[in-house]
Amino acid sequence: MSIDNLGNIGFQPNVNLTPGKFAPKPPVEAEPSIAQDSFTSSAAKSQQYVILPPKQLAIEAQKGGIFRSEENQLSKFDVTVQEKLPLIGGYVANIDDSTKKKLTEAGYYVFVDEEKSWLPSKPWEKNIVDATVGTSETGEKTEDLSLKDRPVMTQPRFDTPLTRQYQGEGVTIAVIDTGIYPHPDLISPENRIVAFVDFVNGKKIPYDDNGHGTHVAGDAAGSGMMSDGLYKAPAPKAKLIGLKALAGQGGGKTSDIIKAIEWCIKNKEKFNIRVINMSLGHTASEDYQNDPTDQAVKKAYEAGIVVVAAAGNEGPGPSTVGAPGDSPHAISVGAADDMNTPDPKDDKIANFSSRGPTPGGLMKPDLVAPGVAIISTLSPGTGAETTSERMTNLKETMKWFSQMPDEALVRVPDESLRLLGLADSTIEKWKSDPKLARKEIKRLFNATLSLPLVDKTYTGMPGTSMASPFVAGVVAQMLSANPNLKPYEVADILKSTADKIDGYKPEDQGQGMVDPNEAIEKALLVKEGKLQITEPVLPWGPIKAGGDAKPEEKKA
Repeated sequence: MSIDNLGNIGFQPNVNLTPGKFAPKPPVEAEPSIAQDSFTSSAAKSQQYVILPPKQLAIEAQKGGIFRSEENQLSKFDVTVQEKLPLIGGYVANIDDSTKKKLTEAGYYVFVDEEKSWLPSKPWEKNIVDATVGTSETGEKTEDLSLKDRPVMTQPRFDTPLTRQYQGEGVTIAVIDTGIYPHPDLISPENRIVAFVDFVNGKKIPYDDNGHGTHVAGDAAGSGMMSDGLYKAPAPKAKLIGLKALAGQGGGKTSDIIKAIEWCIKNKEKFNIRVINMSLGHTASEDYQNDPTDQAVKKAYEAGIVVVAAAGNEGPGPSTVGAPGDSPHAISVGAADDMNTPDPKDDKIANFSSRGPTPGGLMKPDLVAPGVAIISTLSPGTGAETTSERMTNLKETMKWFSQMPDEALVRVPDESLRLLGLADSTIEKWKSDPKLARKEIKRLFNATLSLPLVDKTYTGMPGTSMASPFVAGVVAQMLSANPNLKPYEVADILKSTADKIDGYKPEDQGQGMVDPNEAIEKALLVKEGKLQITEPVLPWGPIKAGGDAKPEEKKA
């Protein structure tokens, strides 16, 4: 993929980007992309699917009573069940297109099991920061094409006596992702990784061959020990469980994610699992109530587990929130940029953050949290580390280019620009106009700002994948303050205490920026009996014209 595809800066893997040196290195193994899958398309006639029986049968199947009879029904379609998914009353089987069509016509819901990537798209493929537009003395619009670093974070944004008092003690956060690396911030002085389950390769020792899951775990519960507390997460005393449901390049199976959620429900009491973070997703559909992952999230909610999910990185267009972030039973989190300052006045919604409403008509995201240039725990030797190293080099190269006079800039050899990953059309513009070249330099420089490598111990990442675990950590703080909170109470408190960001609509920011201190305060009010929150009737079906939700049936 060229650098010009959505601004992708996944440049050639063998490029030495030291300023002034463009000679290729010896060929090396291609870098596994953080957001690309490890699966290739198959020419086989059959493919693995998750199959949900017709609605009336699915309801009975979820009660555990008719698996055998339903399997008999499936056998009429020459379907051999490979695996059962009791949590949602579903099945896993290899079927061909003809059988899929017959099942669909008979009222079954059929979903491809293996997704090419469950990880949200790379935010740095988009223009996270645009050139500032101003006005000259003559009234003409001008662009600030100078290169400016982000402010350096000198203290945590949400540090208060109350957030220091409640730090996730007694709460376990389950992270369904690419795995978890035993980073010092997670295991020292106490090993807080209390369990690890590998649904991909069956390994027993915690690991992360991507880096995404480790970063996410640190976003929620990193102690900041290796940074003297600078990169401390909201819940540094919470326990963690790593559930590896995604492969090293971000691909995975719907069935594995469902099994991971089911594992959490079954082991809730053993490990006191109160929160599940899902910084993953796929394209949402209008009939979200039939999505297997959304169904599993509903079961976790009913079991008393708070599910926090990334909204997705497909913004800024409308209706781009992914599943399971589209679920009414999940707390959906978008990404904001706090500019590394404690002042909320400079907060803005990240351009890439997915917007609502959902295809099913629900207003999402529920709220936003910091999600740009988030520094967290690094899993060494992964694509995350490699990407950060290359971004660091690219940043210095862009600085070097920016210092060139115009006449030298347009004479940069085509091959040097091509080695950076620029497409021929961009190179042509670069060579024709120094202003266009400087626009490209700023675009690339801005893209590198979110992915710094810090002391070979931490790495920066942007995305709703980082915003979601921040909120999961805040949920752990709330549950430390009041262990009796129910999922609907947690959601209500988070949304009612969030701070609106000026200039943005609800579909951009939900209720606003998360406010950990106020959320803990309100959790304590509920504990003291000074505040009561009424359980809502959550929609579980399509939204009708006029915005009326089809209510979920009340249980007897």
